[in-house]
Amino acid sequence: MNSLQTVTPNIHRSAARPELVNEGLTARLALDEQTRADAFSVRHASYLSGGYIDPQEEGLFSDADDLKPNSKSIVIYQWDRPVASVRMCTLDFTPGLAGWDEIPASRIFGEEVHELARGVPHDRPARLTEINRLVRHPDFATNYQLVFVLFRFVSYMLIDERADLLLSCVRRNHTPFYKRMHFEYVAGPRRYAGVKFETNLMACTPAGVDRIRTDMPIVGSDHRTIRSYAGLAQGETVKVFMEG
Repeated sequence: MNSLQTVTPNIHRSAARPELVNEGLTARLALDEQTRADAFSVRHASYLSGGYIDPQEEGLFSDADDLKPNSKSIVIYQWDRPVASVRMCTLDFTPGLAGWDEIPASRIFGEEVHELARGVPHDRPARLTEINRLVRHPDFATNYQLVFVLFRFVSYMLIDERADLLLSCVRRNHTPFYKRMHFEYVAGPRRYAGVKFETNLMACTPAGVDRIRTDMPIVGSDHRTIRSYAGLAQGETVKVFMEG
């Protein structure tokens, strides 16, 4: 049983508040070569263990989206060992904004993504952020709390992204978990790029993200913690949880 399957019944019981072993947990934005390699190696180990990719050269799994300006990856470390990672890709409909005009979801669910953008209720161009490549190293497959740590950083990064919707292309067996995390089914299933599985397109509004923070305090963070994460943009290593 994988981490998302393990965590689903805990979300179903609304009173559940999972205990997180937080010793030694830090995070870093993949801005330098070593951190990017850490992200790619965790991805490779995770997908390879599930049979979702073939072995890649040097044990690293990346794609062209990692090189685009609209892409950001976070790596979670425990005692300096990379254990989990997630990528965020933002689609901005501002005309002429090079490098921000495509995300993986828009290549797979093009019509549906554009329809979601047309439904954004304001006059400025829509911004849609997709979370993808959400992985844990297989050695940490039973540490389901790492999934919430990844969502914690997604929640933080969304503050800067100013996204109108949070999207994810979700494996079919993970769809119930995402529904409990206030994502709504949009379309699918369809084959996701670069991996051997099909996904459903799902979307979560900013109000839904707020509900995630309320339902799962692990995902939320106070102003003190948000200030401590500010160094991420400069490539600093930050503690996942503040002490005291």
